[in-house]
Amino acid sequence: MKKWLLAPLLFLGCNLEHAPVEITPPAVEVAPTKPGRLIDIEALRREKDRSFLQDEDSPLPAEERHSFKGLKYYPLDTAYTVKARLNKYPSPETVKMLTSTGEQREYLRYGYFEFVLSGTECRLDVFKQPGSNLLFIPFRDVTSGKETYGAGRYLDLQESTTDDLYILDFNLAYNPYCAYNSRYSCPIPPPQNTLKVAIRAGEKSYH
Repeated sequence: MKKWLLAPLLFLGCNLEHAPVEITPPAVEVAPTKPGRLIDIEALRREKDRSFLQDEDSPLPAEERHSFKGLKYYPLDTAYTVKARLNKYPSPETVKMLTSTGEQREYLRYGYFEFVLSGTECRLDVFKQPGSNLLFIPFRDVTSGKETYGAGRYLDLQESTTDDLYILDFNLAYNPYCAYNSRYSCPIPPPQNTLKVAIRAGEKSYH
């Protein structure tokens, strides 16, 4: 029997423009932190479609919900699932990340992952907000602006307290809320998190 995980979390990425508080997006995908833990991605996608269509805090503009047929994804592909060790910076520095509305938001530049994907060596910086146990990985790749959202996509990981070995499953890559609605202010991946490989996994462009 396949096991699956739905992990509740407070996602601190996208805020409504000018809103003073964080929002809790429905059905944000959180990858399992340990090799061998499985997640039912199809179930997460169905739940996300349901909440986008029905929930009050859906990021979709009200006028678009009647025609919403579900988000678009690449087919699931295990080639885009890799194991990588989190290399933590000895003294994480506070950095400012530009958002889609021109604001700047502070994050801890916490560490980085190095891995090989499609024969290409890759590196992604990992960010946190103080007091959070969520690892935030914003990235762009060769598909950005063509097949996927131009500003980039996100991965989230629940931080492990016992091991620095993680699963990076790009089948869980998702769009920030500003991909659906310009009223949201979302962090833009920093230049160093632009991959020189096409990540044909996870969520595609909405429009």
